[in-house]
Amino acid sequence: MSEIRLRKNAERARRAVPLVLLISSLLMLTISTRSLEGLPKKVGVSFFGFFQKGFSAIGQFASSSLSSITELRQLRRDYDELVKKLEGYANVERGNAELARENERLKAQLGFSAQLSYERIPVRVIAKDPENIYSTLVVNKGVESGIRKNMPVVAFQDGVEGLVGRVVEVGRGSSIVVPLYDSSSYIASRLATSRYEGLVTGKGSSDEPIVMKFVKKRAKEEIQFGDLVVTSGYESVYPPEISIGRVAKIRSLEYQTSIEVDLDPVLDFSRIEYLFVIKANSGPGADLLAVPGGK
Repeated sequence: MSEIRLRKNAERARRAVPLVLLISSLLMLTISTRSLEGLPKKVGVSFFGFFQKGFSAIGQFASSSLSSITELRQLRRDYDELVKKLEGYANVERGNAELARENERLKAQLGFSAQLSYERIPVRVIAKDPENIYSTLVVNKGVESGIRKNMPVVAFQDGVEGLVGRVVEVGRGSSIVVPLYDSSSYIASRLATSRYEGLVTGKGSSDEPIVMKFVKKRAKEEIQFGDLVVTSGYESVYPPEISIGRVAKIRSLEYQTSIEVDLDPVLDFSRIEYLFVIKANSGPGADLLAVPGGK
């Protein structure tokens, strides 16, 4: 048995000798020709080149992302600045439009002022009296501009000259005007067409109609709805023929000797901005107005 085993090992060794010789020959040939020279270097260069490309790609991506973020931030800042400029331009446009409307209103007031035959002081409403917000107006001129107590006040609106009221208090640079719808106002007046006379007073609020009282009862047959009522000039405060209101309703009671006429003011007091204070004893008929009744 041992002999057979020895023979097999010898046979295997004999077969392995050519293979070993072949490998040795190839190895010697390779070493002699230096064909493997630089192989580790090439392998190392390829290995590190792969990672270098990866790092380079990552760096380029990060740099591109940072640049994009910076550009977006700049675009956002530019957008915000443009929005602010646009809002500024819109405000300027609104301001110009408001100035244009203001100029139109002033031109209309100046045109009306030029037609007045009496001396007047132009004023602007600046506030309501906080103690009596529903019955008085505060204007922006006073004693320094020549305004005195009890001077009449008129306004021009939609082509109509209308009575506003009278000055009740005067300061250095402002005055208080009581409108005709105040319950303390009594204005000598007449119907423009039939010439019947009476006294116009208010009910303390612009929401209530003004009333023409003490009109003779026989005038009922001649009064028409929409008839104009004007100042009569029979007192020293208000010049004659200034429009007050138009007939809205007639009230007559059997036991009274006179009638009462509700009037709608010719002026819309909610839209009044500019007024004219009339200087006392000025204009046509001033000599007749110096004394009540023209005497």
